[in-house]
Amino acid sequence: MVEYRIPELDLSTRITLAAEMLMPRPQRPWGRVTELARNHAVSRTSLYGIRDQAFQALTESLAAHPPGPKPVHEEFMIDPAFLQRAISVWPMLTGSVRGIQSGLDLLFGIHRSVGYISQTLQASGTVAATYNAALTVPWPVLAEADEIFQGRQPCLTVVDGRSFLVLNLSSAEARDATTWGVTWLELQARGIQFQDLASDGARGIQAGVREAQLTIPLRPDLFHLIREAHRISQRLERTAYRAMETADRARRAEREAQAVKRRRGQPLKVSVPRPQAEADEAQAITTYDLWVWLVQELRQALEPITPAGHLASVAEVRATLQTAIDLLQALNHPDSTAFALKLSDHLEALLAPLAWLEQHLTPWRTGLDADTEALILWAWHHRQALALEAGAGFPVDQQPIVRAFWEALALFHRSSSLAEALHSWLRPHLQIHRGMPQWLLPLLQLFWNHHPFQRGKRAGKSPLELAGATDAPSLSEVLARLFGTEPIAQVA
Repeated sequence: MVEYRIPELDLSTRITLAAEMLMPRPQRPWGRVTELARNHAVSRTSLYGIRDQAFQALTESLAAHPPGPKPVHEEFMIDPAFLQRAISVWPMLTGSVRGIQSGLDLLFGIHRSVGYISQTLQASGTVAATYNAALTVPWPVLAEADEIFQGRQPCLTVVDGRSFLVLNLSSAEARDATTWGVTWLELQARGIQFQDLASDGARGIQAGVREAQLTIPLRPDLFHLIREAHRISQRLERTAYRAMETADRARRAEREAQAVKRRRGQPLKVSVPRPQAEADEAQAITTYDLWVWLVQELRQALEPITPAGHLASVAEVRATLQTAIDLLQALNHPDSTAFALKLSDHLEALLAPLAWLEQHLTPWRTGLDADTEALILWAWHHRQALALEAGAGFPVDQQPIVRAFWEALALFHRSSSLAEALHSWLRPHLQIHRGMPQWLLPLLQLFWNHHPFQRGKRAGKSPLELAGATDAPSLSEVLARLFGTEPIAQVA
């Protein structure tokens, strides 16, 4: 319990003293202050201090104030009990407007209407969209583009393939060439330069690129090709297991038929005789094994660095892919044949990144022995584990070559897997709101670009930091600037 330092000088006594000390001199006779100090056993300085405190309190309370109801100021004690309550409440709530309403009530005891929360989110989304539109990247980006839909409403996602920075996350009413073309032009107007663009076969994205007249290489998406191969592998594996089950059933039926004493119950029925079932089993297993082996060879052939540690040769990769296509067609399976035809149609596009890398490094490889080149590629492959900088540990005359190799390998790009990963993160938010509110996507983009990764090769850094932004603010700093009293600072 809080008590006065002098217990005899209680609140009522202090009020009486303050009232008498505030009297003007003609009403307070000479020597009255000394008499009061002697009667209450305090100093004259303490009495004048009580007078000053009372005068300040009266001045503040009687000064002019804005009309209307006064804002409610409440203080919350952040103790272990409150933290436990917050941790327990958050998993029970969704990110919807009504979920926010319930969270305010359960955590802070504050009730706000749905309309108030919705208007606040719309204003916050506008501020976040303005801030996101000012973000730029100091170097050309490896663009990855893809479309995500919610309630038949399209959204164009553009991600930087190096930093995982979200450059665009905007919905539209249509996905035609004009709509996406305007989006690409807006990105260029912000000062974003593109090194290349990797996307799937979406016609709207490709038409938008042509409409915007972007003179950048278009890379086919290797992610969807690998995912399709994985689905075929699953189907072939299920077919092989069914064939094995059928053959095992046929063998058991034949053994039971030849047994001296038959088991009780109906005879085991089979759909095909044992020889045919075993032949189908062997064929299914062989097809699956050959398919898995060929897909692994295809995947390895498309890597820029061979298993031996050398730079991949476009001519050798072309020969490997052509041989794999012929073997896939020789399997005489509808899925493998269709996959082989698709590979054949996109063969040149799949080889384009390797051809660019080989052409770009040809001047630097002149006079470079194979062992030194292998060492440079090995250092690039283990640069993160060893915390190496470009050229570190190499002779001075070789450091420009090492930097050229590393810069070219950093620009090697052929997949939109990061855009697909971002969509996996976006999907639950879109499903909760059953659509794409105009305020939602800017806030999600703001959060993603400033949140630090928790694990992986990007752990400890945010996409904005990985993109090369100088003095990149943290997420808490951005929220304080955008939704607090501090001025908004744009990051370049």
